[in-house]
Amino acid sequence: MLEVILRASYFFGMIALGYGLKKLKVLRKEDAEVLGRVIMNITLPAAILSSFRTYVFDPSMMLLTAAGFLSTVFMSALGYFMTMRKSREERIFYMLNLPAYNIGNFTLPFVSGFLGAVGTVATCLFDMGNALMCVGGNLVFTEMATGGRKKGRSIPLSILSVFTKPSVAVYTIMTILAVLGLRLPSVVFDFAGAISPANGIIAMFMIGIMFEFTFSRENLKEVVIVSLIRLALASLIAYFFYAMTDFPYEVRKAVAITAFAPISSAAAAFCQELKGNEALEGFASTVSIIISLIVIPILLMVL
Repeated sequence: MLEVILRASYFFGMIALGYGLKKLKVLRKEDAEVLGRVIMNITLPAAILSSFRTYVFDPSMMLLTAAGFLSTVFMSALGYFMTMRKSREERIFYMLNLPAYNIGNFTLPFVSGFLGAVGTVATCLFDMGNALMCVGGNLVFTEMATGGRKKGRSIPLSILSVFTKPSVAVYTIMTILAVLGLRLPSVVFDFAGAISPANGIIAMFMIGIMFEFTFSRENLKEVVIVSLIRLALASLIAYFFYAMTDFPYEVRKAVAITAFAPISSAAAAFCQELKGNEALEGFASTVSIIISLIVIPILLMVL
């Protein structure tokens, strides 16, 4: 328990440091975009690749990928039906913030630090399904639902472009190799392993820079609704996998923790592109991060 508290405090400390440097104007909020590109294109793919070092394909584990994908599709559809009589801005908010999880930048550092390779692979497989929607699918569906799809943009090509994202590409390639029983040379895993520890540090630091302690009474109701729905689904996923499946303990614990990941960081970029309510988006993201920073360390200690 002491180790969990210490490690969690390190994560809190890195987030606080990033936030403090931003408030002191040593760094700007825009600097988070640079760190985000480093994470998405270098450290996160390296962390994913490294986690597959000892992975042996198990068809039953694809249930995790299916859960990650179906949960985001379900929440996206729920956001659509909940806003049938609401404004375009409200539809954008619900459809972008109910589904998808910030797993690679937020939850993966926790899991890799506490649950080892087995738990990390489980989180990565869940994120493989989540990523299909998180890094592109949500934007495509929300554009279609709000009439904001750009002229000339092909829906099939927009969906297929998701697989060109480095993280999704690594997930896909490594899963295919595992199914075929093929392995990359050890030097590739050694190189990825040298880079991957930086993912957690940079991710927590980036989250601190992105943190915004803003409060608006008019936005509170929408944020509370989204937060409660996300928590309800997370609780169902966590209970199902932890209490009702026969996966190894590390896998069940990893999925239970992953289900409580905060709102995807991509939602902010999508909201900006679709001309949604950016202030509401920032408030919801901040609240979701605070909730996850409280819930995930508690789950690490009690499960």
